[in-house]
Amino acid sequence: MFNLALLRRSSWTAIGLLLALLLVGGSVPRSVPTRAHIIKSAVALPDFNFLAWELNALSRTVFAGDMPLQDGLDVEAQVRLVRAYFQRAKQIGEKEEELRRLIAEENPVAAELSESGTAAQPSGQGQPGMKSAGGAGHSPAIQEAHRELAALRRQQAADRSLVEEVIQFQVREEIRRAGLGLAGFVWPPVQFAFIEPPLKLTVSPRDRISTLHSRVLQAEYDPVTLEESERAIEDRTDLSAHISRIGGMAVFPAMVVESSSLEWVLETVAHEWVHHYLFLFPLGLRYASSDDATTLNETVSEIVGAEIAGRLTRRLYDTAQPSAEAASGSNEDGFCACSSADLWTRTYELEQSRWERYGRPLPFEFQRAMRETRLHVDTLLEAGLVETAETYMEGRRRFLVANGYPLRVLNQAYFAFHGSYGTGAAASDPIGPMLQRLRAESDDLAHFMGRVRWFTSLSDLEKSLQAD
Repeated sequence: MFNLALLRRSSWTAIGLLLALLLVGGSVPRSVPTRAHIIKSAVALPDFNFLAWELNALSRTVFAGDMPLQDGLDVEAQVRLVRAYFQRAKQIGEKEEELRRLIAEENPVAAELSESGTAAQPSGQGQPGMKSAGGAGHSPAIQEAHRELAALRRQQAADRSLVEEVIQFQVREEIRRAGLGLAGFVWPPVQFAFIEPPLKLTVSPRDRISTLHSRVLQAEYDPVTLEESERAIEDRTDLSAHISRIGGMAVFPAMVVESSSLEWVLETVAHEWVHHYLFLFPLGLRYASSDDATTLNETVSEIVGAEIAGRLTRRLYDTAQPSAEAASGSNEDGFCACSSADLWTRTYELEQSRWERYGRPLPFEFQRAMRETRLHVDTLLEAGLVETAETYMEGRRRFLVANGYPLRVLNQAYFAFHGSYGTGAAASDPIGPMLQRLRAESDDLAHFMGRVRWFTSLSDLEKSLQAD
């Protein structure tokens, strides 16, 4: 008998494997084989196994029941479930911090070893170095904290699949409301899984900021191992290297790191769906063809993902009424007509006048400090002052750490990775502002996506703006 549900899931599996192959292909270095081999041999971590991830993640979809898990829940029940899940994620983070404090008070040496171990797992999925904290040799307070933490994690694990289903449904509905579906049908489907995503290695030349090589590594976040790998690459190739955590990845289903911030998760899920969507069009297919193409893809995903998540948050999760001032800055479909730079400038100038009025120093602003850093680094590199730029970046890194932003590395490769998000503080090229302008000049979100998905280069964006 013909099984439509199985056919649908099989098609999703095929799409997921295709996306994985495209991403793996996109991570192949655009450099001579000898240099690629040197870089790979210098990294202490294995490459991420995309095929194993796809087979494991998609098997849950193929062998799941025909009816979506959230079908028995009305909208209010879905919202309560999701709110409770993220509140529990926050409690897990607080309980983990309490447990670390208790262990530190009981045994500072053991606490230091625990802190220098491997990376923390996503909230609700365990914490390396802490499993034995509930042993009989510990104080009653530690044992009780461990029991409470274990209970929270068990409940989180029990609800995780259902919460994923609900969020997928809600984001899909918001995408459909935005007119991005086809005859009311959203394709590709919104699919993601909470996971600790892999790491991203980015390699840049020292004399300019550009992605020369990238690869995706297994998720084993040990700062010592990462620094040794980065140093080995730099010593053997005279290039700049940076290994970073990522918040998500647009394989299929998308990988999304578990967080206590609902707004961040909604935006990340929507962001990764935009990547899936763009893979069906020239813009997404050319993702890794150049730095500009990568930045175009990431910035479009940032803009659209943030807008979809913002609409969803306001519709279901934001109980506060928007102020008249906030409402006046938006058009009918909820997109702010002002660019993010304009909004930041106005906010900063307002805060500056308030603080100067009372004779106090201006509070530290990470976005401003990072953008100042990037622009000055660009100037130094253009002048050929590579070592001066590197000394400056290390000084700025220490400055940021002193102001509460513990950056492990700040170098050319850091900016090459983070600068691909054109709306971010680490970006300096004009693509972000240009795309924000194009969005502001578009009739709605569907109109904007209908234009950008056909782009293959920065010149296409420039021509589109000139045509307006």
